[in-house]
Amino acid sequence: MSKLLPQNSIDGALRCARYAFMPNYYAYCGPDKNKSLFEYCAAKEYDSDLNKILSEFEVMYPYLKLIARENKIKDEFNPEVVEAYWLGNNLTESVNIKNLYRHFTEDKNLKSKLKRGIVEKVLGLQPILAKPHHNFHVMNIWLRAGKVNIIHTLKSIDECRISWGKIKKIKKSSIIVDFLPIIIKNDKITLGEAIDREVLTQFNDKSFVKDLKIGDIVTIHWGWVCEKINNLQLSNLQKYTLESLNIFNQQGKEFFYAKI
Repeated sequence: MSKLLPQNSIDGALRCARYAFMPNYYAYCGPDKNKSLFEYCAAKEYDSDLNKILSEFEVMYPYLKLIARENKIKDEFNPEVVEAYWLGNNLTESVNIKNLYRHFTEDKNLKSKLKRGIVEKVLGLQPILAKPHHNFHVMNIWLRAGKVNIIHTLKSIDECRISWGKIKKIKKSSIIVDFLPIIIKNDKITLGEAIDREVLTQFNDKSFVKDLKIGDIVTIHWGWVCEKINNLQLSNLQKYTLESLNIFNQQGKEFFYAKI
């Protein structure tokens, strides 16, 4: 393990990799390094190559830099910065809307993917709710965040957002959780009633999360369990998810039907 970085920076990079792994596995985001990401996370080992891999995620990394800069934090892989993007916390709230707009329209990776008019419309609906958060981007910046510009479907929004579930049953390589799916209701997308959902916890007898118990709350990304979270973290994730849905539902049916 590297001795050049403080432990919290190492922990933050590994935590970020847990969330980045599954979309990378599906070749949606970042360089073709899913095997490396998996081994880093499963072994809880770190070297400087992990930072390099994560810095090549075209959408995630600029967000991390923005959150760190706005909060005067030097390290974009600080654990609180990582949590601000994937789950949400007080750092998420500290990004000025003008700087968020500049982030979308001036960052070289994002500028090539986004239309200025869409950004202006989305950020103008409820500026107080527009945040540098993964679920906000998934639900409101239209195209899947990654190498290929693909319009999201309802299913891909549900898979790509960071969701949560309460464990009901533990199996060898998966768990059954209480899960709130995104559904269409009254021409809006919203969280539906809880259903049982099976999500993966292991590949080849290796996992990111140990000692799971019935009743634990876990986060999910593309059907994969990323980590256990506490009640405050759950509350933050729910808050930013609902705010992101709120903005989505204000954008008009012409956008709505294009996305689903």
